[in-house]
Amino acid sequence: MFTVNLLPLAALLALSTYTVANGIPVVVSPGLNSSSNPNVTANIPSCTNLTNNAPSPYCYTKLQETAYLTNWNLTSPELCAPDELWSTCFLRSVYGKPGPNCTTLTNDTKTCEQYNCTSLSPSTALCPKPTAANSTEGATAETAEEWYGAWNVYALRLHISTWSAALSANTSTKSILAAVKPRVPNTATFLLTTLIFKYGLDTAKNADAALIKLLEVPTGRPEPAYGNARVRGESSTLTGLQWQLALRMRLGQVLDLAMGRFEVFLGAVEGGAYSAKELASVRNLTRSLEDH
Repeated sequence: MFTVNLLPLAALLALSTYTVANGIPVVVSPGLNSSSNPNVTANIPSCTNLTNNAPSPYCYTKLQETAYLTNWNLTSPELCAPDELWSTCFLRSVYGKPGPNCTTLTNDTKTCEQYNCTSLSPSTALCPKPTAANSTEGATAETAEEWYGAWNVYALRLHISTWSAALSANTSTKSILAAVKPRVPNTATFLLTTLIFKYGLDTAKNADAALIKLLEVPTGRPEPAYGNARVRGESSTLTGLQWQLALRMRLGQVLDLAMGRFEVFLGAVEGGAYSAKELASVRNLTRSLEDH
């Protein structure tokens, strides 16, 4: 005869369990009885409640956002002007602005809204933060799928511009120069990868990983390499200010690629890397670069 020692009820309730909701693994909070509800709604955000719960990486997957964006890209070419960025066209379609007659970005908002998400400025009215359809202000999206698409455009641009602003701070030059490898050629891509990996914040790990992946996308032109002979007591080929300019230029190239080439953008956002409420702030990222 075997003797089975049962854990006390309190101990059983303290154990976290794992279940599946609509095919997506979800951690259920301790103490909840998942057997009473096969879909387990506890701790699962409502992906259609954009006011309180969005954004969420879980919802990016649940809403099949990659499939939605891909379908939009395949079926909506008639909405876009020949010389228009896909991201500009997408935001116009989401926010209900005019179609193909918008051939250029003009000041005439009656015919064309000025959506452009290629600026490295930390704040720009041309790439608005999306709001829910029932909102009374801002750029509103009608469906959850549209909202998540617009959010990822907004968040990717904001994340890249946040890194640009933090690296441009006077207090960041020390960390930048410390990352330059001695006596070998250095590129802005190499330096950015090193700095993002070392100084990135925990709240933006997935977004930082996606940004490093973006840096690997070829631009179609050779990247300048700069030497550094600090080991021999000589000065670096580039000063701290010059490196800051080089890093900003490289981030600008990456942003242009993502906003101009749909497949590059999709490769960065799929999986929900940018579907998060708080990625990183300029202040906290600058502090991280300064403190190390």
